[in-house]
Amino acid sequence: MTNNVLEHTKELVRIASVSGNETEILDFIHRWATEAGLSDIHATNRFVCGVVRAKKPARRALILCGHIDTVASGEVSEWSHIPWEPVEADGRLSGLGVGDMKAGVAIQMACMESAAAHPHEYDLWIAAVAAEEVDGAGAAAFTDYFESKTDYQEVNCIIAEPTNASRVEVGHRGNRFVTFSFSGEAGHASQEQQYAISSLPPLVAMLNDLEVIREHLRRKYRSEVMGVPSFTPTRVGSGKNSSLNKTSDLSTLSVDIRTTPEMDEDFERWIDNLAATYSCTWRYDASFVPSASCSRSAPILACAKQVTGIAASSISSGATDQAYFQQKGIDTIIYGPGEFERAHTCNESISIQAIKEVYRQYTAIMQAY
Repeated sequence: MTNNVLEHTKELVRIASVSGNETEILDFIHRWATEAGLSDIHATNRFVCGVVRAKKPARRALILCGHIDTVASGEVSEWSHIPWEPVEADGRLSGLGVGDMKAGVAIQMACMESAAAHPHEYDLWIAAVAAEEVDGAGAAAFTDYFESKTDYQEVNCIIAEPTNASRVEVGHRGNRFVTFSFSGEAGHASQEQQYAISSLPPLVAMLNDLEVIREHLRRKYRSEVMGVPSFTPTRVGSGKNSSLNKTSDLSTLSVDIRTTPEMDEDFERWIDNLAATYSCTWRYDASFVPSASCSRSAPILACAKQVTGIAASSISSGATDQAYFQQKGIDTIIYGPGEFERAHTCNESISIQAIKEVYRQYTAIMQAY
C-alpha cells in the first residue's frame, strides 16, 4: 500500500488546485472514490466524501479529512522545476502542496482502499475538502452534510495537516481578518495643519499603541491550552486617495487577529471598544474561524498517542478546518507527514520516509480506534 500512497501523492500534485480552482482535483477524487468501491459517495464543488461501511451496522465512525486546495505557486521561475510536476530527489518529494497537504490526503486514500478490502468495526469516512486556504467553506459544507445524513453515537476525525510527523495537535487559535477604517478631512498637503484633521493621526496612534494593545490581550485573554492571542497589522491603505499633495480623508489598517476561546466569547465587545478608542470603524475581511480544541478524553487522541508514542499534545501554529468539526461535536486531532516550515514555500517538499511512516501509523491508529 505504501506504493499506492506515493503514486496518489504524485497524482494529486500533478493537478493544479489553487483555492478557487479545485474542480479538476475534486473530479479526480470522485472518480477514485468510485473505483475504490466506497459507498454513499457525495460530490459537490466544495467537497467529495464517501464511506467504507463496517462489517455490521455501526454506531461509531471515524472521518479522515484533508484539504485539496493549495496556495498560489508564486513566481514559477523561482522554482527548480514546474510546481505541478512531482520530483523525487535525495529521499524527498517536491511539488506545490505536497506537504500541505496532498501527501496527507494520499495517505487517507490508501487507508480507505485498505479498509475497503478489510472493513473495520466502525464506519470509515473520507472527506476531501476545498477552500481551506481561504475560508474553510469546504469543511463547513461537509460537516453540515454529514450532520444531516448521519446519526452516530460517537464520531472522531483526523486531519492530515503538516505536523512534521512529530506532533499530535489538538487545537488552534481562532483566525479573524479585520480592517479598521479611519475617517478625517482631506486638504492640501502644503499646509501642515491639514495632517491633524486627516484620517492618519488615529491610525498612527493605534500603531504606536501596538504593544499596549497586545499586552492587554495577553493579560485578559490568556488560555491555559491555547496560550495568548496575537494582533498583527498586515497592511495600511489610503482609500481612493492617490494624490501626492492631498491629505487622506480615509485610511485603513488591516490586522490578523488570532484568538483564544476566552477572547472569542468577548470578541465583538472588545473590538467595538477598541474602535471607539481610536475613533474608527471595523469590518471582517473574510469569514472568521473560531478557536477549537479536542477533548482530552477523545478516543482518537488516546489512540494517536498510543500508536505514535507522542505523549504531549500541541496547538497548531495556524488555523485549520478543525473548528468546523468541533462545532458539530466531532473531536478532531491534527496529524500528518508534512513539515509546517516548508508549507507555502518555493520548492515545497516532503520526506518520502515520513510519508511511509505516517501511513503505517494511520493504519495502526485505525486498528486501535
